Amino acid sequence: MKKIIIALFCILFLSCKGNDEERILIYKQLIEYRDELKMNSKEMDYLIHTQAQKDKYYKRLIGNQREILVEYEKAFEKLKFKERNAIIKLRDSFNTEREHPLFLHFDTSDYKNVSDTVFNRLMEIDFYKSKRRFQDMYLLKRRDPI
Repeated sequence: MKKIIIALFCILFLSCKGNDEERILIYKQLIEYRDELKMNSKEMDYLIHTQAQKDKYYKRLIGNQREILVEYEKAFEKLKFKERNAIIKLRDSFNTEREHPLFLHFDTSDYKNVSDTVFNRLMEIDFYKSKRRFQDMYLLKRRDPI
């Protein structure tokens, strides 16, 4: 569902060549979506940190997975506003080539018709989606069924 929304934003953003107000509105919506994902990710970081403080066994259990996520965050921050192909390669490698697959399906276009600012926002959105999925699949403590 969210992927469809992002695709619609991109299509609308690219088709609005004459109307700057529409571009600005769509860009603001992209930023709002990115900020929402960012806040969700930070909330999950806090929840995971709180669970790890309460349960030392859980802290040891998720140690390696936390390191993987920190490495991914550092690599993304390093490449954030640089070469497009390197960022896409990092995103795809985190999604599929790790021993912890995320099973996310990202847009496979080369983003030639997208401006740098929109491309950077889309990559941030993909980054936070990947981070959130990784947190959900490999870092959150699952409760026993009642």
